This record gives sequence, structure tokens and C-alpha cells, in this order.
Amino acid sequence: MSDDAKALPTAKSGLVKNLQHAGAIVHAASLSARELTHLVAEIHGTITRLPSPLNRSHEADISHAPFPYRIVAGAFNWVAKLAGALAPETAEFEGPMPLRVQAALNGVSGDKLARWDSPLAIPMSLRDAQGAELDWEAWRQSSSVGHVFILHGLCCSEIEWQNPEGAAFAQELQARGYAVGWLRYNTGKAIHANGEELDAWLEDFFADSDKPLLMIGHSMGGLLIRSACYWAEKEGHRWTRNLSHIALLGTPHLGAPLERLGNQANSILGLTPYTKPLMRLGNIRSRGIKDLRHGWITPDHSMPALPQHPETLMLACAINDSHRDNLVGDGWVPVSSALAMKDNTELLSGPKVQREFINDLSHIPIMSDARVYQLLREWLGIPQPAHAAPTLIEETRDGETTAPAV
Repeated sequence: MSDDAKALPTAKSGLVKNLQHAGAIVHAASLSARELTHLVAEIHGTITRLPSPLNRSHEADISHAPFPYRIVAGAFNWVAKLAGALAPETAEFEGPMPLRVQAALNGVSGDKLARWDSPLAIPMSLRDAQGAELDWEAWRQSSSVGHVFILHGLCCSEIEWQNPEGAAFAQELQARGYAVGWLRYNTGKAIHANGEELDAWLEDFFADSDKPLLMIGHSMGGLLIRSACYWAEKEGHRWTRNLSHIALLGTPHLGAPLERLGNQANSILGLTPYTKPLMRLGNIRSRGIKDLRHGWITPDHSMPALPQHPETLMLACAINDSHRDNLVGDGWVPVSSALAMKDNTELLSGPKVQREFINDLSHIPIMSDARVYQLLREWLGIPQPAHAAPTLIEETRDGETTAPAV
């Protein structure tokens, strides 16, 4: 068979995949356009009814807008159905940039993508260092030493962990016999919904395991770990008996001020019926983002206690020393929120909780900073590699040095 003949099926397969991905994108874009049409129609309908500018109880009604709006919205809905028929059940893009775009889209509006049954909604899955999907059962059986789960945060994927420092750390764990897996999930869904799903997966595959389980979460990933533990406690699940270590890196246990600020700004639009429909734009932000407002990880917005038996590490960071004690913190999460402390009181505590602080480090680079991995090695009792920096210290303003622990 000639090389051209061999290449033909591959070319056809690539063309089909591209058409399916295009269908997935058109499906989501059409439904978004339908929502935007409804928004404009509601504004038009409100203007037509001329309610009092101070009537905050007025509810916009699309039926008061001219009929062509409904025709346009219906057309977008029809296009979405047609595109959905051409799209695969799940659209998995290849390459770092498409994956980052899809992850960001899920972070911003992943709950809507899931509600629309969009192929762009990311399903929960376990990945290896190259991003290939792992079989949970095969992964469970791949190590007789233990398993390490690594979880990303909002608008991210496992690819953010694949940097020189993160890769070296994972390789060191694997060299010691651990199986290492990275969770990929839709960060726009409610944290408690993702937590319930993760708990179910862990119970299915680790309830009867006798190997230690280590979990490392960045930002929202840390909240997801806590949510899964909450569901395990609530349902009487057994996988947490093997949970030996929990690392919560830059996790907003007490919430993120930027989301609270965004919510307040969006609420201003509701002061008059003429701008109230525009609140739809502010509400584009996902349920996952809204949960970050106060660090909500349960359906009733309670704050469950930390599991008491695992070794637990809480890491807080600050852009610089001037932001250590204010709302800026690492740019997204204040130090007090990452350490779950208010007025010098520990709101989350336990006999094995260790709180640490690293200065001159912002939120996203936590996943790639050498000092973070050095701290993780010390906490886990892993010998330092030959190229590692000396013991982590922090320089104060007066030139003295202190240990970074808070």
C-alpha cells in the first residue's frame, strides 16, 4: 500500500474530528447568541412598558418586546440543535492552547455548558503527565506504595502543573513508587457538585484499598478536596481512611474578595428595571466562580471541619510584604483566607495542620515555584534533590531571616 493510501484514512479522521469540534463550538455560540437576544429583548420590553425607574420589583418580560426577537432567538436555537447533532458527546481538543481556552471557558461558564449538554463541557477525568486519560482501576493497581492526586484550580487544567519544577516533583514521587495522577474537571460547576462526583469516584476505587492516598490542590482544587471529604463523611464512605496527606495551596477557605466585589458591582445593575436585564451579563460567571465568593463547598454553604487524621498543609502567599495583611494577598486570595484565620483565630484547625507562608509569590505561579515544591518535599519527608535550593528562609525588612511558617 502506498504512503498516500495509508495517509488517506488519517486525513479523513482529522477532517471528521475538525467538523465535530466546529459543531461543538457552533452549538455553544448559538445558545450564547440566543441568551444575548433574550437580554436585548428584555431591555426593549422594559422600555416599551415604561415602569418607574425606582420600581426594583419589576421583572422584564420578553413577551413585551417586538415579535422578531423571538424569531431570531428561535433561529439561534435551531442552529444550536443542528450543530449539536454534528458534534461529539465530548469535544477533547489537542494541544496546550486549545486546552487552556476550553478550560478557561469552563471556568467562566462551565455550569451553563453542562446544562446545555455542550460537548465543550469538560467531564471529570484522571490524566497522566502528558494529558492522556487514565483508567481509574488500572491506575489504582499500578502502585503498591500509594497514590497522589493533584488538582488544579479555576479556569485551569492539569497542563498548568506540567512545568519544570512540577514535573521534577512528580518524577521524584514516581521514583519512590507512587502513582501520580492529575484530575481534570469542569471548574464552572458548583464546587459541591464536583466534590460529590469526586467522592463517588474515590469510594468506587479506593474504599477497600490499604495504600496511602495523598491529595494536593491549588486554589479551587483545595476546596474540591475538602468538599469530597465532606461528602465522604456525610455518606459514610471509607476512602478517607487511607487519606494520609492533604496540601491546600493558595486555597480561599474564607472566600476571594474579587468575586465579592464582582457580585456587589453586578447588584448595582438591579437598582432600576432599565438596567436590571444587564445583570444577565454579570451572571454569566459560573456557579464555581460564585462559590469562591465565600469558599462554599457544601450545598448549605456550611464550613465543615477538616479531616482530623491526615497531615494537612495550608500554604498562603503574598505578592510582596506590603500585601501580607490586606485583601490583595497573592493577587486573588488573601493570606488570612488561605490560612483559614480571622482575627488571629483558626477557623479550620486540627492536630496535624501545618500553616506556611511564602512571600513574593502570586497566585498562579504557586504551581511552578521551586520554593513551593521544596516545602512539599520537606512536609512529605522526601529527600532534597541534588539541585535543590538550601532550606527555605524569608528575609524581613530589617535584614533578619525567619522561618516562613506562620
